[in-house]
Amino acid sequence: MGEPTRLVAGRYATIRELGRGGMGVVWLAEDRVIGRQVALKELRTTETERVLREARTAGRLNSPNVVGLYDVIVEHGVTYLVMELVEAPTLSEVMTRRSLSEDEVADIGLQTLSALEAAHAAGIVHRDVKPSNIMVLPDGRVKLADFGIARAMDDPGLTATGGIMGSPGYMAPELFAGKPPSPASDLWALGATMFHAIEGRAPFQRDTTAATMHAIMYEEPVLQRTTGPLAAAIMALLTHDDIQRPTAAQLRARLSDRTKQVAAPPSEQTVVIEPVTTYVAPQAVTREEWDDEKPKSRRKIGVFAGVAAAVVVIALAAVFLIKPQTPGMAAAQQGASNEQPASQTSSTASSAPSSSSAAPSSSAAPSSSQVASSQKPTQATQPNQPQATTTQPKPPRETLAFSRYISGSGWHYSGTSRLPVPAGFTQEKPGYLGKLLANPEANTKPVYSCKINNSEDRMTSSAANCEGQTIYDNGLLGYVFTAPPTDVHTVKLYRCNAGGHHFDSLHEGCEGYKTEFTQGWVIP
Repeated sequence: MGEPTRLVAGRYATIRELGRGGMGVVWLAEDRVIGRQVALKELRTTETERVLREARTAGRLNSPNVVGLYDVIVEHGVTYLVMELVEAPTLSEVMTRRSLSEDEVADIGLQTLSALEAAHAAGIVHRDVKPSNIMVLPDGRVKLADFGIARAMDDPGLTATGGIMGSPGYMAPELFAGKPPSPASDLWALGATMFHAIEGRAPFQRDTTAATMHAIMYEEPVLQRTTGPLAAAIMALLTHDDIQRPTAAQLRARLSDRTKQVAAPPSEQTVVIEPVTTYVAPQAVTREEWDDEKPKSRRKIGVFAGVAAAVVVIALAAVFLIKPQTPGMAAAQQGASNEQPASQTSSTASSAPSSSSAAPSSSAAPSSSQVASSQKPTQATQPNQPQATTTQPKPPRETLAFSRYISGSGWHYSGTSRLPVPAGFTQEKPGYLGKLLANPEANTKPVYSCKINNSEDRMTSSAANCEGQTIYDNGLLGYVFTAPPTDVHTVKLYRCNAGGHHFDSLHEGCEGYKTEFTQGWVIP
C-alpha cells in the first residue's frame, strides 16, 4: 500500500515518492492552486534559517539549464522546497547505461556551463557540481539541479556546518586548503564531471574520503578515451592552481569549436624553463623533487635556480683560476668545451667570436691571473666563456595509463596506449589498473602483451617470449617496478588465473580467483 496523500501548506498534494537521499525525500506533488505537477523536496534538517537563505539564493536564478525553485514552506517544523518537476535520468544514471561520445560530453559541459554562468553572474557558487546533480532530458537538454548547498558570494552570514560541504570526489583542491568556494572551484567540479562522463570513471574517487582527498591534492588523472581539444579543455579545468584555470568564457570558446585547437590565453600557456647547464652537486636536487607524481612547486624551482646560479659562479671562478699547462692541453679543452682558452695567442684570439666580456684589443692575450682578477660574477652567463662540465637534472618520469578491457566472451586484455586495443574488447568499469613506466630504470622489468595460442584470450607477461604464447603487436606495454621504490607511492599488480583464463588485478585476492604471482608494482 502506497504512502497516503498529504496536503502541504493547504496546496501541494503528494502523489508518490520520486527518490530519497541524505538530505531528504523528493515527492511528486500537484499544486492544486495552479494545477501543475511539481517536485516537493522534504528536507531532513533543523537548519531552517540556512535553508531559507539558500532558497533566497537559488530563487535569484533564471536559466533554462537550472531546475527552478518555486516556493519554500516551513510547516510543523519540516522544511519543504517546491521545485520545477524534471522527470529525466541524471548524468550518473545515463553513464551506467551506455558510453557517451565526445560531442555529447562537450554539449553537456556547455549546457552545464550556461547554468553556472547564470549562477556566477547572480553571485552564487553551486558547490556541488557532479553527475548525479545534472539531469539529461530525452531531447538532449540539460538541467543543473540541487542548489541545496549553494552559497551566495555576498552573504558572509552563510557558513557550512561541520566543515567543508560538497562531494569530495568533485571538490577543488583549494577547498581542502581552506579557501572559500568560488566560480573557479565550480569549474574544477565541471572538469571532474566531464572527465567522468567521457571515461566512465571518476578521476579522483577512491575507497575512502582520505584517499580521495589525497588523489585530488597529489595525483594527476589520465584520459584514455579522448584526445585533442576536449581532452585539453578537461585537463585545463583540473589545473591545481585556481588562478590558472580557464574562465567560463575561455571554456566556452574551447568547447564550442572542437574541430580546432583554441589558443590558450597568456595565463594558460605553458612556461618552459631552460635547464641550467652546469654541474650540480647531487644533494642540491633530490630525486623526489623531480618525481612526476608530486605537484611541481614554483618555490622549489626558484630555490633550485638560485642554488644553480651560485654553483655556476663558483665553477667559472675555478675554471679561470686554473692556468692551462700546455698548448696541447688547451687545444684538448677547446675541443671538449668548444670555448676559446685564455692562453691562446693574440692571432687566435682575434679570430674568435667577439664577446662583451673579452679583454681590450692588444698584441697579446692577457695572462690567466689578469683574467681572473678582471672577471666579475655578472659575466658568468655571457657567451663564449669557459664552462664547467654539464650535467642535466633528472627529468620527470614518463608514465602510461594501464587499463583492463573485456570482450563479449569474457576474455580480458590489459594494455596501454602503446598498443591498439584488440577488436571486440571494451574497457571495464572500473578498469583502470594504474600507471606503467614508459622507460626502463633501475629495479624495473618490462611488461609484454600476449595472445593465448588458439584462443582470443589475452595475458601480460614479463617474458619476452610471452611464456610460449604469441606476442601481440610489438609486445611491449611499459615497465613495472620489481620492488616498491622509495620516492613514489605504488601498489601491487597481480596476475590472476580463472581456470586457465589470465587477467591482471590490483585486488590481493584476485577478485575471488587464483593468484598466480605478483607482476610488480605500479603507480596508482
